[in-house]
Amino acid sequence: MTAPRFVSRKMAGVMVPLFSLRTSRDLGIGDVLDLVPLMDWMASCGLEVLQLLPMNELTPGETSPYQALSGLAADPIYLALDDWPDVVHSDEARRLLDSAAVQRDLASWRDSPDIAYQPIRIFKDRLLRMGYASFLHREWSADTPRAKAFRNFRREHAEWLEPYARFRLLKGRHDGRDWAEWPAPFRDRDPEALRRLDAEHADELLYLHYRQWAMWEQWQGVRRAARQRGIRIMGDLPFLVSRDSADVWSRPEEFDLLRSVGAPADPFNPEQGWGLPLFRWSIMEPTKFPWWRLRLRMARAWFDLLRLDHVVGFFRVWVMSNHEPSHFEPEEEAEQIARGETFLKMFLDGLADCLPIAEDLGTIPPFVPHTLARLGIAGHKVLRWERHDGVYHDPAVYPYVSLATTGTHDTSTLSVWWKTLPDDERQAFLQLFDPEDVRRSGAEQAGVFTDEWHRLVLDRLLGSGSGLVILPIQDIFGHDEQINIPATVGPHNWTYRLPCPIEDFNRPPLEDKARVLRELLIRHGRTPG
Repeated sequence: MTAPRFVSRKMAGVMVPLFSLRTSRDLGIGDVLDLVPLMDWMASCGLEVLQLLPMNELTPGETSPYQALSGLAADPIYLALDDWPDVVHSDEARRLLDSAAVQRDLASWRDSPDIAYQPIRIFKDRLLRMGYASFLHREWSADTPRAKAFRNFRREHAEWLEPYARFRLLKGRHDGRDWAEWPAPFRDRDPEALRRLDAEHADELLYLHYRQWAMWEQWQGVRRAARQRGIRIMGDLPFLVSRDSADVWSRPEEFDLLRSVGAPADPFNPEQGWGLPLFRWSIMEPTKFPWWRLRLRMARAWFDLLRLDHVVGFFRVWVMSNHEPSHFEPEEEAEQIARGETFLKMFLDGLADCLPIAEDLGTIPPFVPHTLARLGIAGHKVLRWERHDGVYHDPAVYPYVSLATTGTHDTSTLSVWWKTLPDDERQAFLQLFDPEDVRRSGAEQAGVFTDEWHRLVLDRLLGSGSGLVILPIQDIFGHDEQINIPATVGPHNWTYRLPCPIEDFNRPPLEDKARVLRELLIRHGRTPG
């Protein structure tokens, strides 16, 4: 194992959830082909990295990308069905798309500021099933090249695809209930019960495989488009998976279902229980982490960079149980360091040329950044949090091997943060800037976020020492809307859509923001060539 080479020169990118994208042709939610015009816009600005949130399949009714029903399967809600050959060639599907009722629904979904997940999911599944019927008739029965490609996909991905499809089928047949509530033969994966399931529901299982193949095929097109434009795509690897997931159901020996992971109390928050299962270290380590290696192999096939969510969890986790006091596991610091190094070295081996970026935010013991630095893995520098004793750190001193950003999907946007900042903190932050620039920008006035002040803040961050700067899409345009508000539940979370189609990014009033961004990227040497 050798440490990966970080980005070879300074560059910048944008963070945007796929679901937030809006185009003139979308079906109410961003889809994978919406990334192509976004990357065209990125290339015109000089942005080279596209950071996405997790795209794993969610349980119907769920919206958080960190609560997936599979750590490996992609969510078919992101399929661009108007461009999928089997839908295009299905007369039934075209008639449905052209019907007055569907056109009314599409107009409503497209105009909505939020995402109507469930009706969109149901509609897309109905449309894809029509395409699937066309595929069986035109391709599968004739063993065409596309049919052969599908067979190859099923064979190459059988290790995760088959248990995922069984889980997805059984969850649907049991009204979405937790797998622990299923009849014992299915709950416990009785081999004979699964053989009967495979025989009796072969067509539905094949359809569930087909959905994943469709996502895989369209994503390969996105990867080709990204390479043509010089764009690197950064994925997100959640640290934990839901207890009610295909992964835990199919590999229960690797998860501790009697204890769960959470977070200890701190000066600002009480103890938090996440309800997510603990890994069985004693089982995973001797077998060389097969589930983790499978996830890394998939991540390497999908992405160029990978955000390692909650990296401190690879060193230690806060264990909660009804049978013992809450505690860190492992308890001793030396064991925590050893475990973290083992995990991270596995990542470096498993990801090959896919570059890991550690999410090292929150309450982090000092040995975590030290270990990351020793292994050459970049951590995060969030502008608003980089301060000590009330003094903000100059971004120019950020280490090269780091990712600098204005915020994350869990923070307020840059504009809201600034407009709501207490006076003492605002004055402290202003010390990073030339007083005359501050005066001209109007930044001294509380609650005001001017275009000139916006430019100055981006200028300071893009001039940082960090090799990579990622800007949330809202912070590029100075928008207020937040993607997620932690510790809250409701329709305000994970339903954010861009206020306009991507086609409008190079038109007033947003074109000025794009022009300023490009000028700043050029000024700080963060553009290609």
